[in-house]
Amino acid sequence: MSAEQRTPNEDSAQGVTDQEKTSQGSLARQRYDWLTAELARHNRLYHEQDAPEIADHEYDALAREARALEAGHPDWLTQATSPAQAVGGAPSSAFAAVNHPTPMTSLDNVFGDDELRGFQEKLARSLNIAPDAADFAYTCELKIDGLSVNLYYIDGELQWAATRGNGLTGEIVTAQVLTIAGLPQKLEGLKGELEVRGEVYLSREEFAAYNERAEELGSAPLKNPRNGAAGALRQKDPELTRSRNLSAILYALGKRDGVPVQTQWEVLEWLREKGFPVSEYSRHVRGIDEAVQYHADLLAVRGDLPFDVDGTVIKLDDLNLQAESGFTSRAPKWAIAYKFPVEEAQTVLESISINVGRTGKLAPLAHLSPRLIEGSTVSKATLHNEDFIRDLDLHVGDTVIVRKAGGVIPEIVRVLPELRPEGAGPYRFPDHCPICDFPAVREEGDANRYCTNPACPAKLYEGLRYFVSRGALDIRGIGEKLTRQLLEAGLVKDAADFYQLTAEQLANLERGGDKKAANILAQLEDSKAKPLWRLINALGMSGVGDRNAKALARAFGSLSALEAATPEQIEAVPGLGGVLAHSVSAELGSERLQGLIAKLRAAGLGQQVSEAESRTAQLAGLNFVLTGSLSRPRDVLKAALEARGARVTGSVTGKTSYLVAGEDAGSKLTRAQELGLPVLDEAALAALLSELGAPLLD
Repeated sequence: MSAEQRTPNEDSAQGVTDQEKTSQGSLARQRYDWLTAELARHNRLYHEQDAPEIADHEYDALAREARALEAGHPDWLTQATSPAQAVGGAPSSAFAAVNHPTPMTSLDNVFGDDELRGFQEKLARSLNIAPDAADFAYTCELKIDGLSVNLYYIDGELQWAATRGNGLTGEIVTAQVLTIAGLPQKLEGLKGELEVRGEVYLSREEFAAYNERAEELGSAPLKNPRNGAAGALRQKDPELTRSRNLSAILYALGKRDGVPVQTQWEVLEWLREKGFPVSEYSRHVRGIDEAVQYHADLLAVRGDLPFDVDGTVIKLDDLNLQAESGFTSRAPKWAIAYKFPVEEAQTVLESISINVGRTGKLAPLAHLSPRLIEGSTVSKATLHNEDFIRDLDLHVGDTVIVRKAGGVIPEIVRVLPELRPEGAGPYRFPDHCPICDFPAVREEGDANRYCTNPACPAKLYEGLRYFVSRGALDIRGIGEKLTRQLLEAGLVKDAADFYQLTAEQLANLERGGDKKAANILAQLEDSKAKPLWRLINALGMSGVGDRNAKALARAFGSLSALEAATPEQIEAVPGLGGVLAHSVSAELGSERLQGLIAKLRAAGLGQQVSEAESRTAQLAGLNFVLTGSLSRPRDVLKAALEARGARVTGSVTGKTSYLVAGEDAGSKLTRAQELGLPVLDEAALAALLSELGAPLLD
């Protein structure tokens, strides 16, 4: 019986009146309109601004709800207006756009074993195979949390690299992508068109290193590795991209003229043979049960992986069957993303302690009631700074929700204020150092507070520990306990005092002895000949970790040259910005560091200048731009200039030292002439470099 044939009483007897049906439909439409608006906003934040506000699993829940409503109300759905069906985001106007030869689609998601088996049933039906007769081979891969890219080759020559964009049109980021190690620009023996696809990501190690430097500088940390990768790839200056140390894993082909592959597993093998970085965690399986086991196995080791992942991808292996099964409007029917659960735990904030680092920064740490999360016990979580604590409205005694960011780093996600104990007050961040009671100040624009006492015991201890640490001078015989003993005995007041220690002093310490003393003195003597970058790092300047120390050593070649450098010369070092450059210059000129360096020199450190480091100082502080047709490949010239300490950028600005122009130089030559900048042809470049002692062909 149709709705028109039913009487109101009959509808009422079934529990639904016309008025209720209208009301329910109206509420559903209101909910759908809200969902589409919210999803569109989150798509822009995630894909276009690299600033997501919600976690992936929260977004997935909204999208699934919207798609369920669209399935029940197909008249509501249009591809143009449904963000739940969208692929990626609009390409940025800051970069040139390019159309992908074949679309870069998204993936549909499943969240449980039964849903994965349901995926196989749908796949079987799309291939006209009875579900109970399906026995497919699959290639199983990790779903890396990064940014999708497409590398386009013609006859084996790389033409461009682009982001996914909206799936049809992406942003050209060739120069940025080529800062990533292991991506071939030329593939021998290939004819026709080829698209190689994969994911650019920031490893957990590089993410942690970046945030450590950011906290030392008081700048904003990255929220997660995915944001770090996306933001780096969208830097106009490729040198800024290079400074993030991005990685990539390639896993798919779009157009593949002449590539002899029949299965997805063969695709991975072919990519590996051609020199592309390929995941070591992929697995070839038979049947959906083995795919289920793969997912379980990788979930168990999720926390040990070197990069963030949010699930696995199960792909039908046979490429001919892939083509036969086809696509929906947004995703292939032959592949599915099986998402990992986000494991959260409810616990209690027992206390907050303040650690004081070598720079004097006050670092808050949450002490929690221990909880098991993703295979390990979590009892502590970083709280970053006082703004973070205030924004969370944290009170000691609060019940909080904790998870591991990226499956690794414990973080407090939110507070449950309804469970707050009576009388609990908001946490008051100290305005004095908890170690020496000197004022702790926070400069305008800085997120952190710092102890103002130059002789703070905590700063001294942490500075000494950093000096001998593995990333600095790597003096392994001097550990935490010995450092404290030396301080308490008054034998060490700064790092240079390590080199005044005698065998007798060391042997007489608790658990000392002649053999141990001799070993420590030998390590101290050996440290005098260690590479310059280790000494620069050991000085403990804010924002200078091992990577920046290596860059400074390459650029200036000696400690004396670095000390004499201006902030502008330091800023010209690839990967160092203006803020860090001025900070380094100021610290090197400070009375404290000048005194320490003088004592270290007297002890025999700081004299070494290696041939490689000396060579890289030849062009330090000079900025080059290359344009037009040159006799040698531009990347060869760029690498040669950078190897001698120069910086090579893609844009002509007031900071450009020289424009090197070949034939058909175009707009960059015009801009350089407008700014009155020196313009060199290749002969003039060779003459200039010979005068500077940096010939390109030596």
